[in-house]
Amino acid sequence: MPRIFLCSATGALTSDAAPVGGGVAVLEALIPHLEAAGFDLTILTPDRDDRLTGNRQSLRVPTLATAEPDRILKLNARAYATFALEWESALERYFSDIDPRDAVVIANDTSEGPPFAALHANGFRQMGLLHVIVSEFFSRRYISQPTGIPIGGQHLSALWRLAEARGLTRHAPDIARLVWPKEGDLARFVDAPIAPSAPVARSLANCYPGTGVAARTQIVPWGVVGNADPTLREHRRDTLRRIGADPNRFTLLTLSRISPEKRIHLAIDALKLIEAQSPTTAERIQLVIAGAPAYMGGGSYDRKLRRASAQLKRAEIHFAGYVSGDDKWRLFAATDTFLSPSYYEAYGLTIAQALASGVPVIAAPHAGARATVDERHGWIAEPNPASFGAVIRRALHADETRDIPRLRENAARWGSERPFTIAAERLIRIARRLAVGERPEEAQR
Repeated sequence: MPRIFLCSATGALTSDAAPVGGGVAVLEALIPHLEAAGFDLTILTPDRDDRLTGNRQSLRVPTLATAEPDRILKLNARAYATFALEWESALERYFSDIDPRDAVVIANDTSEGPPFAALHANGFRQMGLLHVIVSEFFSRRYISQPTGIPIGGQHLSALWRLAEARGLTRHAPDIARLVWPKEGDLARFVDAPIAPSAPVARSLANCYPGTGVAARTQIVPWGVVGNADPTLREHRRDTLRRIGADPNRFTLLTLSRISPEKRIHLAIDALKLIEAQSPTTAERIQLVIAGAPAYMGGGSYDRKLRRASAQLKRAEIHFAGYVSGDDKWRLFAATDTFLSPSYYEAYGLTIAQALASGVPVIAAPHAGARATVDERHGWIAEPNPASFGAVIRRALHADETRDIPRLRENAARWGSERPFTIAAERLIRIARRLAVGERPEEAQR
């Protein structure tokens, strides 16, 4: 029986209880499919002690010795790097006693993944679920966005290789080791990197040329994770009133963890501009911000958003807090337009969930939007307040002219055609081939 070892640094958390992002949602959706497929499945997660519970094996990491697993959502950059390297060491120790025959190791993300090079050297077959291209995210988060200098991930990767060749990286901080060396090892040694969109696959190949990763990367769109239900819109008034929102206003929604890369302030700035241009239009709009602060900078960013929201005079903003389960699907369906202003999304899981709920989408031109949003059910807006504001007004006009039912119908159809089961079946076929030493036959460009 093929064995699957599924490694997840956040696998001890659940998307119903914590703002852990799309990676954990994909993991939660995938596990039942792997179990039903007959694999001998072991789920590896970090904790304060080594412990086996059913098919879940916890591995001790010092960072969690006196804390709950959700502590990792509150770590700063230095502490996060320490945690990720501790987790990598724990996995290396664990796999040193495992026979690689008939085994496939699946890493749920890169920086928090196992030691790819060491596992490859020991004969393990590996898959890597790519929820972010770390080099690309790093360049946007810490250089392009703060400075306005358009430096891409491939440029920073090239600079790292140059510095490495000249012996200048020996004293680089731990966080840098989780960006370029770790992702470079994935590009070189993982048998089947799994990209949820073609732009993500291209970005990985561009960042690590000469590794052969382009030929091994499988493009597997996640589709819709969860049970979207457009008919929940009939509860719109009760759903919005429950969070203090006005059912009579045109309702925009963001739903994500609250952290700087989600760029929620762009939506607030767009509403400020609408207020200045047309106060009466602004009075008909409200923005619901669903989510909780998480990861580096989340708390301070949440405070920034609340200060900015307090400056609005005509448009309304409601902070709904962390929303999950049935409440999340009701909120999606009650919304008139979903906003995804992020500067990085590998796929945009919430975009897919919004569409499946029958909700048109306005998105910045990140990889996830380019893979999911088109004129049949939404709009791509340039990431500035003027462009976002103009498209919000366009969506409001579509509602007024009764064009919105067509957009909602197209959105729901898009979602119904893309259940997560399609992705799960492809991942299972890839894992079966790797388990018997074969290359996946479904590589796509």
